Amino acid sequence: MRPVEIVGGGLAGLGLGLGLRTHDVPVTIFESGDYPRHRVCGEFITGLDRKTCEELQINPILERSLPSLSVTWFETEGRATRHTLPEPALCLSRYLLDESMAQLFTSMGGKLVRRSRGETIAKPGRVLCFGRRPDATSPWIGLKQHFYNLDIYDDLEIHFGNNTYVGLTRVENQRINVCGLFPRGQRTNSHENVLIDHVKAAGLRELSDRLAAATALKDSACAVAGLNYGTHSNQSPSLGDSRGLIPPFTGHGMTIALQSAALATGTLRRWSKGEIEWNEAVVNLEQQIGRHLHRRLSLARLSHQWLLNPAKRRIVFFLSRSGLLPFTPLYRLLH
Repeated sequence: MRPVEIVGGGLAGLGLGLGLRTHDVPVTIFESGDYPRHRVCGEFITGLDRKTCEELQINPILERSLPSLSVTWFETEGRATRHTLPEPALCLSRYLLDESMAQLFTSMGGKLVRRSRGETIAKPGRVLCFGRRPDATSPWIGLKQHFYNLDIYDDLEIHFGNNTYVGLTRVENQRINVCGLFPRGQRTNSHENVLIDHVKAAGLRELSDRLAAATALKDSACAVAGLNYGTHSNQSPSLGDSRGLIPPFTGHGMTIALQSAALATGTLRRWSKGEIEWNEAVVNLEQQIGRHLHRRLSLARLSHQWLLNPAKRRIVFFLSRSGLLPFTPLYRLLH
């Protein structure tokens, strides 16, 4: 069988590697970093279908996740809106998830080359899954850290501040993942409390006080800059963040990465067996992934614009509290 080369060992790359190894396709993954490591991520999975889990053989890993059944949304003024999720979200740290998927991939006979970026020049059998492309003009940065002994009011908390979004999620080992999107260029008082300083500057004082009273896991702190939610890779084929970032709020960036990997598995398996040529495989992949992502990305970008705009956000919360916002149908539409 023709070998497949995957550049990037995030969720999309590891998921694709697992899907292909299920069918005995020879696969090599090049990952620039190592495992385990923390990533800026909300660390909860919603809308993940059974077929994808079975295709990638990740059910045993996801059994270690914590189910979340409800979410509370907070405004700067402290007012809250609570919703019950139509289906449980699965909460699991990327520290554990990525490492577990990498171990499973190698146990299935896949070759994993760590601390290597690999080649990105297009060639038959090479798939790009190397993550987002930084945009120097982007106004956003992402921050994340785990905390112990942090009081949390619901399974999931989502806080909206001044041009800011912060999500709180329970993950394994009694930790709370705190991850936020903040405007770039904001000053901080110290290098040790960057996340807390950003939360406070966003007008979320009650949340910043709770974080300050909790125990921060220092080695879990990480940041990303140059986040652009409107760009796509012009290189084919590409999966995951290298194809385009999905904005927050919708809660299924991790799901899309895994589902895209499962969708790509069938076409790449056919190419590996010599049933189709590479050009045909690339066209099929673009069509499959494009159909799968177009609606979700469009709706997520629309929600991104509304929820980070204070005036528009007030309308959304008013409709929600009045019972005029159909939460469950909107959730189904996005997921």
